[in-house]
Amino acid sequence: MSKANNKLTDTKVKAVKASGKYFDGDGLFVEVTKTGSKLWRLKYRIAGAEKLLAIGGYPAITLALARQAKDNAKAQIAKGIDPSLMKKSAKAKMALEIAQTVKACAEAWMRHNVPKWSEGTQKAVMSSFERDVFPSLGNRAISSLKPQDIIKTAKAVEARGATDQSGRLLQRLKAFTRWATVNQLIEFNPSGDLKPDEILKKHIVKNRPALQSNQLHDFMVRLNNYRGSTVVASCLRFLTLTALRPSEATGVQWNDVDFDNATLIIPASRMKMRKEHRVPLSKQALQAIEEMRPINGHRKYVFASISKPTTTLSENTLNLGLQRMGFEATSHGMRATFSTITNESLNFRREVIEHALAHQERNKVVAAYNRSDYFEERKKLMQWWANYLDSCARIQANSQMTA
Repeated sequence: MSKANNKLTDTKVKAVKASGKYFDGDGLFVEVTKTGSKLWRLKYRIAGAEKLLAIGGYPAITLALARQAKDNAKAQIAKGIDPSLMKKSAKAKMALEIAQTVKACAEAWMRHNVPKWSEGTQKAVMSSFERDVFPSLGNRAISSLKPQDIIKTAKAVEARGATDQSGRLLQRLKAFTRWATVNQLIEFNPSGDLKPDEILKKHIVKNRPALQSNQLHDFMVRLNNYRGSTVVASCLRFLTLTALRPSEATGVQWNDVDFDNATLIIPASRMKMRKEHRVPLSKQALQAIEEMRPINGHRKYVFASISKPTTTLSENTLNLGLQRMGFEATSHGMRATFSTITNESLNFRREVIEHALAHQERNKVVAAYNRSDYFEERKKLMQWWANYLDSCARIQANSQMTA
């Protein structure tokens, strides 16, 4: 660097107050504005045009750093590269990375899947990302994700004993990064080669605990005498009477119910199989809904949450209700109880019971040709089931009186 170019010193740059341009040489100068700001600039020519490169402000950018920036820019110019355009490109890339954080991209992925996911799935995916992904990775640029980030996130969930959740989260992360790759948000999929069985411990699937047939009598008496929340008791009764999944029962809205025809219509968007589900309502199921009218009749959901009236009860709340009654069964396990007893009764065909449970026909050929939902037969099934539950309560109550 020629000494003739080094016209400025740190002392001079620090001391100068008057507005104007103070040149160091070779196109580098510091501009003092009327407000007193001192800004480094580089005047240069490329392709016959005179241009100006903004380097930064003093004292954050010292004289030595400004000279280094000038030398770097000159080296680029010598190669035919415009330093101003390079700087703009770097800024644009940084802005893109800020906009394309893991959180922003994951939320876009979830919005993309709304038409394919049930309401319950949407809530489950969002909840798992908010709890286990966003705190550590949410503000990271998605382009910075590495396989180790995915592994570490899944194993952290496993470490707290949630082995089933860790497996589901890993699959969701794989689906998310695959979508991001296809949509060119990232060049390489960081989870593409990751296999659950090579990362996580083997998870032994356990069926959700269900009430045994010989427990149903005691359960119905305790449910009828439940001293906790009326909303929880009515929702448990409704869930038991209808054999719905917990999220389907808690998510029932007043406008889903056709009272004139005693039918509940759950839209496809809220069903696991993404197919509208018509549920014939027994007299007892309608009664469970009517019990909620004085409490939640003015709200969106029939079984609105007690603490948060604009939302539904959670599955965990129902499970806690069962525990308070002294049962280890889960609310989802009540479907297994329904299936066992109705199948053992031999009063109804398997197809009718499976449709009552909103199970999809596994044989695709049969499903393609058989479009029946056995609604009329299910009317008889659901009323028989409701009457059976009532008889269980009466039998247990009578045995306690004569004991």
